[in-house]
Amino acid sequence: MREVIFTDFDGTVSTRDVGYHLFHHFSGGKNDELIPDWKSGRMSSRDCLTREAEMISATSEQLEAYLTQHEIDPTFGSFVQTCRANEVELTILSDGLDFYIEKLLAAQGLGELPWKANHAIINGDKMTIEFPYDNGPCRRCGNCKAQRIRDFRQEITGEAKVIFIGDGYSDACATEEADIIFAKKDLEQFCQKNNIDYIGFKDFSDVTRYLKQTTVFKQ
Repeated sequence: MREVIFTDFDGTVSTRDVGYHLFHHFSGGKNDELIPDWKSGRMSSRDCLTREAEMISATSEQLEAYLTQHEIDPTFGSFVQTCRANEVELTILSDGLDFYIEKLLAAQGLGELPWKANHAIINGDKMTIEFPYDNGPCRRCGNCKAQRIRDFRQEITGEAKVIFIGDGYSDACATEEADIIFAKKDLEQFCQKNNIDYIGFKDFSDVTRYLKQTTVFKQ
């Protein structure tokens, strides 16, 4: 059986939640008023992101300058190389925005990694968000990670063991479809609350170590 890995971006691949901090910075903290409704499920990611985008005024140049304050997990590059050496597919699934994922990965020489995210359109100092992916039955997400995993399973021939790595509420849907879950922070709390089996981790070196022990990674 082939093994494949899907990972969240914000707060997992990146050291901080880039989307949250970006909107917080350029809205003067106004986006914080939306977070309780989003975390409780009273507001979908689509509505939250749309409203956050309406709160900010920032040009492409200002946004790109702000992104220089954010970093990729220093253990992620090595993890990517280990995936390649073992011929294990790795894809980023994000309920955040494409432009900062693309910029931050490219800055680390990881621009060829496949990823799926929501689409930001920047026109002058205004931002609008588009949601290019069908979420199936999910009404919570902008880009539902459970649906992306279901899409993957439908597209392949044969069976696959799906490993998912995440840290937040936007990763909750993925727990419905993944066979192995690595969780920290809010996703870990969600798994504990809902009696979902998971493996705790701090960074990608922990994930690498576990997958070597279980022979997903053979070298």
